[in-house]
Amino acid sequence: MVGQGTIQDAIRMVSREMASGSPGPATLAAGAMIGQTGATGALVGYLVAEMGRKRPAARLVQAGCFLLETALSELRMGRDGGGAAEAGRLAAACEAVEAAVAGAGLPTELLMLIARAVVQGGLEPGPALRGAMEAALEADFDPALAEQAEGGMGAHLAKIAVALGHDPFAIHGELVSSGAAVPAAHRAAMAAQLAGSAVPALHDAALGFVLDADAAPGDAVLAVLGERARQHRFPSGTVERLVRMRPWLAAARQPAVDAAIRALRAGAEAVQPAVGGEVTMLLATLCDGAGAQSLFGVVKQGRRHTMAAVLLKQGVGVAEAWINNAMTRRDADGLMARITGTLETVKVKLGFVEQALAAGLAVNLARQVPPPFTLVQVFEVLGLGLVPPVARAPGVLADELLEGVSREQTGPAAARAALLGAAGWPEMFDVVGSWFESGAAVEALLGPIVGRRARVAAVLREVLPGRRLFWAERCAWMAATLKAGAGDDGTEWVGLALVARELASGRELAENPLFALIAEATVDAFAARAPARRAAKPGRGSPRR
Repeated sequence: MVGQGTIQDAIRMVSREMASGSPGPATLAAGAMIGQTGATGALVGYLVAEMGRKRPAARLVQAGCFLLETALSELRMGRDGGGAAEAGRLAAACEAVEAAVAGAGLPTELLMLIARAVVQGGLEPGPALRGAMEAALEADFDPALAEQAEGGMGAHLAKIAVALGHDPFAIHGELVSSGAAVPAAHRAAMAAQLAGSAVPALHDAALGFVLDADAAPGDAVLAVLGERARQHRFPSGTVERLVRMRPWLAAARQPAVDAAIRALRAGAEAVQPAVGGEVTMLLATLCDGAGAQSLFGVVKQGRRHTMAAVLLKQGVGVAEAWINNAMTRRDADGLMARITGTLETVKVKLGFVEQALAAGLAVNLARQVPPPFTLVQVFEVLGLGLVPPVARAPGVLADELLEGVSREQTGPAAARAALLGAAGWPEMFDVVGSWFESGAAVEALLGPIVGRRARVAAVLREVLPGRRLFWAERCAWMAATLKAGAGDDGTEWVGLALVARELASGRELAENPLFALIAEATVDAFAARAPARRAAKPGRGSPRR
C-alpha cells in the first residue's frame, strides 16, 4: 500500500508542474500509480487533513484533486476496456471517496473540488458526496446575505467568462464540473443566473443546462430566456441551438423548449451567415471490445484548423464530444497521423457521421440521458444540420446495408459462408481481438471452473446465447463503418452484415465461429487478470471485490 509520504511527494511534484504551466507525463504516471495501487482513499484522506489545517495550502489541495481526477480517469478507462481488476479498484476508489465525505462536515470548497475531480474523471458523484454538498450549502446559507450573494454570483460568472475566452461551451463545462454534486435546486438557480446575464457567452452557456439529465435547471433557463425575450433581442444562434437540441430531449421536456423558441424568435436578431469551413477529413474507428467508436473530423477555416471528435458507446449513446480549436495544419496533420497510427480507422463522409450520431442519440433518448452540450459545438464546426434520434435494430440495419446486393451474395449459402468466415476476422481486423465478455457475472462463472476448455464451453453455454443482439449490433455497425469507407469495390463489410443479420434473426445456428472466438478471448482475458485477482485478496493490499 502506498504510504502518506509517497502521496505527499506526488502532490508536491504535481503542484510544481501545475505552477510551471500544465501537468506533464510525471503527473499522469503518478495518478495512474495511485489508482492502480489502491491509494485513492489515502489521497482523499490527505485532502481532508490538509483542508482541516488552520491555513491549508490551496495549491496542494488543487494538485491533490487533479491527482484524484487522473487516478479515477485511468481506472474508469481500464474498466470500460473490459478490465475486471480496474473495475474492482474503481469501485473501491469510489467507496473511499464516499466514506471520506459522509458526515465529515467538509467545507463546500473542498467538496466542489472533489466533485469536479469525479466528473472530470468520467464518473457521477455518489449519494454521500451529493448529500454532503447539500448539507454544506445549507450550513453556508445566510438569509441576510442572500441578496448580496446573488449580485456577487453575477460578477463571479463574468470573471469566469473572461478567463475562458467567452467560450460558452468551456464555461458550461467548468460550471457543470465544479457544481456536479450541487442539488438540482441550487444548479437551477445558478443556471437561471446565467440565462439572465447580459454577457452573451453566459446566456449561451446556460443553454447547456437544457441538456441536463435533471429537467429543473433546463426549465429554469428556458423560463428566464422566455421572459427576457420580451425586453431583449437575442442572437439568432441562440434560437438555432435550441432548435437543434429539441429532438434530443424526451417528449415531456419539449413543450418548454417550444415556448422558449417562440418567444425568442419573435424578437431575434437577423440570421447571421455561418462562418464557412471546409471539412478536409472525416474518420471513424472500428468498434472495439468495449463497444466504443470514435468519429474525428478536421475543418479548415482560413489558415487555421479545428478538430472535432465524438465518442459513441454501445448501450450509452453519445458519451463524449470535444473540439480542439485553432490548430495549425501541421498540428492537425500530426494529430490525425497519431490517430491513424494507433487505431483502425476508415475515411467516411458526413452522411455516415449523421447516421451514426442519429443512432447514438436514440440510445441517449431511450436512457433519458441527453448528450453533452459540446455535441452542439461539434455540429456547428462540421456544418451538420438537424439530426434527430433514429433507433436502428441490428437486424434492420443489416438489411438496409445489404439492400441492392445480389441474392447470390446474400442467400443462405452466402450467409453460412459468412458465419464460417468469421474465424478469419482477427487476421483482417485487429480490433476483433478485443471482442470478449467481461464483468462480475463472467468472473463469477469462470472462477470455480478449472481448465481452459471447460471455461470456453461455459461461456458458449451460459453467456453468449443471451448476447446475440449485443454482438449483432457490434457486427452491424462494423459493417456500416467499413461500407462507408469502402468505395464501390470494397466487399469486406458484406460478411459482417450477413453475420449481424443471422445473429439478430434468432435462428438456430449450426456453426458460429464468431462466438467461439469471443469465448476463447473471454477466457484468455480472464486468465490474464489472474495476478490482479490474487493481489486483491484480503491482506494483499486491495479490498475484496
